[in-house]
Amino acid sequence: MLSSATKVAANVTKSLAENDIRNTARDTLRDVEGRGHDVLNDVSGYANEAGQKVRSLFDRTIDNSKNATSKIENEIKSNPIRSSAIALGAGFIIGALMTRR
Repeated sequence: MLSSATKVAANVTKSLAENDIRNTARDTLRDVEGRGHDVLNDVSGYANEAGQKVRSLFDRTIDNSKNATSKIENEIKSNPIRSSAIALGAGFIIGALMTRR
């Protein structure tokens, strides 16, 4: 049988160990939460950067399309007969290719 002093010492040791475990768990949880926030911020930053790059690429594509359309319109306006002949020839070729199938 254990003495009362031994029982008290065991209870104190148990209480101190439980307290250490709680503190370690709390510190670990805070560390994991902090790292989770860091990862979330990093991912958010990467997604934002990727979105900006895609938007920039999209804007450049739109500008290039407008420039190409403008050049084609100017060419058609300055050479309407040649443009019509080219369109007629292209239509003929496409029509011939489609009827072969």
